Amino acid sequence: AVEEGKSNPSLSPNTEDSKKDSSLSTVKEKLGNILHFKESLEARVDRNKFISQKEIPDLLKKGIIATEDRRSYEHGVTRAAVTNYFAGRTLEGGSTITQQTVKNIFLSNDRTILRKMEELALAVQLEKYYTKDQILELYLNTIYFGHGAYGLKEASLTYFGKEPKDLDLSQCAMLAGLPQAPSAYDPIDHPKEGAQRMTVVLTLMAQQGYISPEDAAKAAMNLWLK
Repeated sequence: AVEEGKSNPSLSPNTEDSKKDSSLSTVKEKLGNILHFKESLEARVDRNKFISQKEIPDLLKKGIIATEDRRSYEHGVTRAAVTNYFAGRTLEGGSTITQQTVKNIFLSNDRTILRKMEELALAVQLEKYYTKDQILELYLNTIYFGHGAYGLKEASLTYFGKEPKDLDLSQCAMLAGLPQAPSAYDPIDHPKEGAQRMTVVLTLMAQQGYISPEDAAKAAMNLWLK
């Protein structure tokens, strides 16, 4: 989900226009994106707007993995994408972090077979050239978090008025829960739904051993939202 009329500051200015243009004249560019993947990706993002891996709270990384893509850190993300593609339906969870990252950077929201094939090819290339931690960094810097905030830094400042490195556990859990449905879980516009989503993320983190049940319960009771 994205906010109409607001561009993603973590992407280069011409990236959005390129994603929208699906004419035959872009076939050569699409092929080039796959054959020269790393160069194409780096040309599309603005790393000056990124926060680095070391600035991303470990608890937020764990919250994202627990909520969005646990399988990617166990078995690799492309396997699920290939399985789902050839099955014609979702068999191994939803869209992986790798798939979401290439969608954010390269693709429009069109739902066509050709676009799905392009997504799969780009996802394979992303795994080839970038580590899982690097993919997570790309994802967190380009994903939409709701309330007009693209990327982790904007989201942290928008919702909590602080830099990402200063987020506590409950705030990390809140942000980790937003990408799935940012408008629905926006804690400013929908505080009740946002708090419920935060609790779900904390529960998943505890179930998967990232935090203790006691820490999850304590964070869930933290009245951080004024």
